[in-house]
Amino acid sequence: MASLKDLIRNAEDIKYQDDVEIPEWAPGALFRVYGLPSGDWEAYQNKLSKMRFEQGKSGGEMTLRSNKAEIVAKCLYDQETDELVFPDVREGIAILSKRSGGIVNGLFNLCKFLSDEDKDFQQKVRDAEGNSGDGQS
Repeated sequence: MASLKDLIRNAEDIKYQDDVEIPEWAPGALFRVYGLPSGDWEAYQNKLSKMRFEQGKSGGEMTLRSNKAEIVAKCLYDQETDELVFPDVREGIAILSKRSGGIVNGLFNLCKFLSDEDKDFQQKVRDAEGNSGDGQS
């Protein structure tokens, strides 16, 4: 029997959405959008906290858009090959920062949803309780 650590390490708990179409960017192409692991979301939240702390400085709106572009660059895959569209995240940020804010924001929100970051802690606990097997107390 595998240890709990190994079970956690090998768990396939990152959700994804197939058949995402972005006709404005690539007519007929299908994308796969993955949720992100907790470390990427924590880094994003830390950047947001730092931005709020430095709120008086100019350029905050562009920085926020770049942060969303970073998340999208990390979660957008070619569905056919299951490879990142932007293996170089910096290049992805540069490209996505110049694309439609509505499309980037929509992909960001999908990634956030797939990462369960749109749920509050209480909802996550209720979901986990619903997934526990018999014999759990």
